[in-house]
Amino acid sequence: MNETARLARDCGIVGAGGAGFPLHVKLQGRADTLLVNAAECEPLLYKDQTILAHFTEPFLEGTLLAADAVGAEKIGIGLKEKHKTLIEKLRDEAPPNVEVVPLVDAYPSGDEFVLAYEMTGRSIPKGGIPLDAGILVNNVETLYNLGLKRPVAEKFVTVSGDVPETATLKVPIGVSLLEVLEAAGAPAEGKGFVVGGPMMGSVCTDLSRPVTKLTAGILVLPEGHSLLVRKGRTPRDVRKIAYTCDQCYRCSDLCPRDLLGHHVKPHKAMISVAFSAEEATVWQETALYCCECALCTLYACPEDLDPFRVMVESKRALIARGIRPQKREVEPSPMYPYRRTPTSMLVRRLGLEPYLAEHRYDPKELSPGLLSFPLKQHLGAPSRAVVTAGQAVGAGALLAEIPEGELGARIHASRGGRVKEVRRDAVHVEVT
Repeated sequence: MNETARLARDCGIVGAGGAGFPLHVKLQGRADTLLVNAAECEPLLYKDQTILAHFTEPFLEGTLLAADAVGAEKIGIGLKEKHKTLIEKLRDEAPPNVEVVPLVDAYPSGDEFVLAYEMTGRSIPKGGIPLDAGILVNNVETLYNLGLKRPVAEKFVTVSGDVPETATLKVPIGVSLLEVLEAAGAPAEGKGFVVGGPMMGSVCTDLSRPVTKLTAGILVLPEGHSLLVRKGRTPRDVRKIAYTCDQCYRCSDLCPRDLLGHHVKPHKAMISVAFSAEEATVWQETALYCCECALCTLYACPEDLDPFRVMVESKRALIARGIRPQKREVEPSPMYPYRRTPTSMLVRRLGLEPYLAEHRYDPKELSPGLLSFPLKQHLGAPSRAVVTAGQAVGAGALLAEIPEGELGARIHASRGGRVKEVRRDAVHVEVT
């Protein structure tokens, strides 16, 4: 393990833009190109823009460390062309070997397969990963954390939607969502909440839930908003309405992975609901290559069905039966440039236009009394607690370790205090 990978492991750094893949594993690969995912393609999220504007130095430091670790000679930062001020700032402050690449304002421009193709022209194999194409992709906040060279203790969280003011705060990991909302001056009564972005985020009905390494934002919406209703469907509801699918193919026509040549066909998965588990396999198999962007459900489908959820369930069913993706080279569709989904149209379709607003960075410090640290804040196995109830811990102290031989990430205290309780799934710390 190289020095930078060891630093990432010791600090518990994981991908802050999606699934939370442990960074130290990525940094043990080799790539000729490092791409920074600064697209922030989910509407109403602004945390990455905040980091680039206010914390440029540690971000660039982490970027250079990651590139050196994997041997990347080319470095590119991809962010939407509409962010002209940020583009100029980065071009002024980044080293000469770092290229700032403007991206089309489309969804999902932050998908790493889309990002790689847009920035380099290279296609990542179906069933593969960016390293198969000589590319390492990392999120802005991931590289910022690497540049700090200390345990991950805080998280940038955007509070947006039906709020007096849209803001991004830097909050301690483990603080409750409700405390973040209160700090941002956002209302809670009579509202519904999506944690994450409006496309890939999930409805939250328990604001006592803690902020984790993966929390990107809290979207506040009026109760009954169409987005809350659609995301709140039960599995039974999803399957019931799937029977009415008339196979118009619109979901497959606009699927970003299908446009890249990965043969992802949500319309086929919709047919699978009418068959037994064994018979459904032939209809479900393309779900293995789905990136779960939810575009098929929240934008493409003209009948308000839920191909996204059917794809996710199909993927899980296939994996449970031992069926895995097969790696194959791909050829992007000639229709790729013409079927991108403009963010402006997506925002309109989601009913979020009223909530587009200027955003700001709020530097206020939160003072929580109790912090909760889930032992699974990353892809892989849950971490193993290494503290006991009653034990005093300082800020940055190790709370949980990676299980031997497993994929995982360390978890550290974001504030000093005393361990109140160690549960099977979380460690609770009273702040002193």
